[in-house]
Amino acid sequence: MTTKRNWDAITNFLENKKRLLITTHAHPDGDAPLGSQIALAGFLRKIGKEAVLINCDIIPKFFQFLDENNEIQTYAGKEHDDLIRSTDGAIIVDISDWARLRKVGEAIRRFNLPVACIDHHIPSDDMGKAVVSDQTASSTGELLYDLIVNSPVEMDQQIVNALYTCILTDTGSFRFSNTTPTTHQVTADLLRRGAEFRKIYERVYETNSKNRSILMGNLLANLHFECNDRLVWFVLTQELLQKTGAELWETEGFSELPRSIEGVEVSLMFTETKDGKAKISFRSKGRIAINGLANKFGGGGHKFASGAATTMDLQEALHTVLEEAKNLVNNSI
Repeated sequence: MTTKRNWDAITNFLENKKRLLITTHAHPDGDAPLGSQIALAGFLRKIGKEAVLINCDIIPKFFQFLDENNEIQTYAGKEHDDLIRSTDGAIIVDISDWARLRKVGEAIRRFNLPVACIDHHIPSDDMGKAVVSDQTASSTGELLYDLIVNSPVEMDQQIVNALYTCILTDTGSFRFSNTTPTTHQVTADLLRRGAEFRKIYERVYETNSKNRSILMGNLLANLHFECNDRLVWFVLTQELLQKTGAELWETEGFSELPRSIEGVEVSLMFTETKDGKAKISFRSKGRIAINGLANKFGGGGHKFASGAATTMDLQEALHTVLEEAKNLVNNSI
């Protein structure tokens, strides 16, 4: 049996609202924008609401196939401020961290919009009174499935495909530790409802550009191994992006690559931002928790998949974070 959660806070939040903003975190992935946002927008429209979708970052192209009508806009200042101000409230999906909402989050607070949040991460901020947060769910898509399937709304093709994409991507094609029996039950029902699983897999995982492939090869050729090969790390510089011609959004999923190497327990991906700062993606094979390590550098996330955007430059981050990571791995298992 699938889980039936208490959605009273969300349904009460929606009751007297007509037009709602739906937004998500910076550097959106499959679970956040083109999964959760599109599915939630479809649900809201079916219950007579209007949905406005605005994010602080562009959507990776390999997820754009779900946004059939190009609904998701990228925040660009005053024109979007006016649009955000015109809404009755905001629903934030897949994130409980104001900082990672950036300019859109600032606008939500500036206009004092009522806020609801639907998320499956460990909360880091107070996101309002209307919150459904469940870390046992594989994805925000799995949570939204529970909301929709227990409502009078009939899922259409777009909602079904969006939810399936949520779960597929956030479980790493059902191989990550967040995959549960409930996850498979939900997925099976989505398949019964016509989820276009082959099309979705092809668009998400089999449409790499030439530049993305070359960049991936460069990164894999320059892996660094520590702690008897149990820790691996690699660096994505702005110079390498320019050299290969790849876009930053094309690095989606790269942080997962070293987890496939035998013996590796923890992997770190250091990304240099345009202003010279360092972002780090922390990944674990499932025996060493790394969310605490991410927390030390102002980040957070799941127990075995977390991230942090630091104020350190790349070289400082490499020195500081690697020392902490080595200590963690050496003192584990």
